[in-house]
Amino acid sequence: MRISDLGMQQILLQGFQNAQEAAQTHQIQLATGDKYQTLGEYGADALRLVSADSVIVRAGAFENAASVALTRLETQGLSLELVSDAVEQTRAGFVRTLAVGNAEQLMPDLEIAAQRIITALNVNFGGVFVFGGTDGASPPVNAASLSDIAAAGSIDALFNEGERTTLTVEEGVSVDGGALASEIARDLFVELRELGNAEATLGPFQGELTAAQRDFLLEKSARFAELADALYQEQGLSAVAQGQASDAVTRNVRARELSEIVAAEIEDVDIAAALSALNQDQLAIQASARALADASQLSLLNFI
Repeated sequence: MRISDLGMQQILLQGFQNAQEAAQTHQIQLATGDKYQTLGEYGADALRLVSADSVIVRAGAFENAASVALTRLETQGLSLELVSDAVEQTRAGFVRTLAVGNAEQLMPDLEIAAQRIITALNVNFGGVFVFGGTDGASPPVNAASLSDIAAAGSIDALFNEGERTTLTVEEGVSVDGGALASEIARDLFVELRELGNAEATLGPFQGELTAAQRDFLLEKSARFAELADALYQEQGLSAVAQGQASDAVTRNVRARELSEIVAAEIEDVDIAAALSALNQDQLAIQASARALADASQLSLLNFI
């Protein structure tokens, strides 16, 4: 008859099961990278972990918002540069025309400048027209050429926009969303409309300038110099807002990274230690299985 020690087998079986559970725990740790799978297992560190995770989520969201705001402001800044260049080149064209006395190229150059300005003001980022304010779904300038501006019944009719907007970049912190198309170009479009209609009253700008045409261009040259100064001021304000958004991105990144370090210190498993423990668990499983098998086969015949 076979004999066995039931108590010994139970002890060996418990050891085998414990080794299996430990191995499973270490396998999960290696797979997930976390020490534990539930907050309750972290004990007193659970509150710190929840707080760190909350900061990571909020800082990450504001980091994305600030990055979008920065890109939008940078897009506006580049567009303002294009408008300023067009205004400066137009003023230089007036000076050149006055110096040479020949106006053949004046109107073609004005048409090109107007189209460049309109294109710059109707720029969009991610499907949003950045000079449209709170209404960024439609192009803020209702014109495509100098002729459209010249034919406008009123300057305000050339603009389709919402209110000036603000952009959230940090928790409780917003920056100016930049000027509207009308704030940038209303006075400029007044001048362009007069230029577009000038030939109707002053005659074609062809060949040598008349005295009236010369006086008109002298006046416009002075006005475009003033417009250029105003645009430079707007570029300065845009640069300030870009700097604020950039600083906010940096602060949000630092807050997120610091919280990630805190969370990692609490929940990240030591991979080397877990791997070593898993190897020990596997040896323990093999040893327990062998001992359990041997114990189950004990018989008096082994001792005869």
